[in-house]
Amino acid sequence: MYRIRTWAGQVNAAIRLMVCLCLLAAGGGGAVADPGLGQLVGAWSGSGRLYYTDGTSEGITCTAYYRLQGGEFSLAIQCRSEKNPIHIRSKLDVSGSRLSGDWEERTFNASGSATGTVSGNSIRLNVAGGGFTGTMTVSIGSSTHNVVIETQGIAMSRARIGLRKR
Repeated sequence: MYRIRTWAGQVNAAIRLMVCLCLLAAGGGGAVADPGLGQLVGAWSGSGRLYYTDGTSEGITCTAYYRLQGGEFSLAIQCRSEKNPIHIRSKLDVSGSRLSGDWEERTFNASGSATGTVSGNSIRLNVAGGGFTGTMTVSIGSSTHNVVIETQGIAMSRARIGLRKR
């Protein structure tokens, strides 16, 4: 009797394991293949420079937070300066190497749609809406990454930020 229960328990466990593996292979677990975004997840800090359309610039100190959950990648970058803070937020849907969603910078009141790609160690987004356009490029290293934002149609023309994992 003991052997029959043990054997039946092993068969039951094996069937459950096979069902779980089949669901994961079919995408039933809600997981999305990580195209390289996982290395950004967490908190970062660093500094950089903010450039204005009038030709002036100033130093900035920044923190960045990234989250990847299921098929959504979220980012928040906040920078302090003497003249203008920067508050960038974006929620992007991840589909393979393609990204799409919303992007906003609160100080300069710039918001709109974002589309782009992630490839290995870089992300490239095109953003547009409400009279502005721009690009955001993230170059990812092993423990650092650089963010370059270039815009047209708002007073901020460019931001360059270097960040380290906290």
